[in-house]
Amino acid sequence: MPPQLPQPKIAPSMPHIPGVSDARATAQSSFKPLVAVALAAILCAGGTALWLVRRHSGAPNASASSESGGAEPAISDPIATKTQTGVDPDAVATVDELAKPWSSKNFNFIDPKTHNSIPAMIIRLPSPGTRAESYWAFSTKTPFSNCELKFVSDLAELSQRYTYTSNHPMVVSTCEGTLYDPLKMATLPDGSWVRGEIERGGGLRPPLAIQIHLHGSSIVADRSE
Repeated sequence: MPPQLPQPKIAPSMPHIPGVSDARATAQSSFKPLVAVALAAILCAGGTALWLVRRHSGAPNASASSESGGAEPAISDPIATKTQTGVDPDAVATVDELAKPWSSKNFNFIDPKTHNSIPAMIIRLPSPGTRAESYWAFSTKTPFSNCELKFVSDLAELSQRYTYTSNHPMVVSTCEGTLYDPLKMATLPDGSWVRGEIERGGGLRPPLAIQIHLHGSSIVADRSE
């Protein structure tokens, strides 16, 4: 009798129970939706992060654009401003402002050496033409004291308050009543000439002069005495 070969083992099949689904089929069928949900969540999170980064980096530009009506914010340019208006940005006055003789204007002069702010005044003298010599600029603080200088253009006030008769305006010290004549020049001990000779009173010297020059229609202060 020929020898019998070993028969392959056959795994017993799981008995089918009515109403109960196959666990492997259920696991396989439920795994695919889980993978799809996970991929969708990853894509959604990545898109949200990218949107937040773009929004954060673009927020300042968007804000600036909305505030300026969609255009880039304007940057002031002194040269462009000067070209458009015809007035030097460093001007203390304009020729038109002081067109009439004896017109005046107060201003603050920034000393380029000390950077101190000096209260000052400029007066249009009754000189013909328009040139630097037609104006007188000076500090409104008396030399060597803190008295204030006042430009008195009312001749009646000069006569009644300061008991001085004049046919043109004068500069007066409010402390001791010293009168300075804008039309007269005085000689300093070093030999230099300055405007505003003392007409009456105990002042030590004429007001401290501020040098100016004309730049088109602009009057620019250069330096103080």
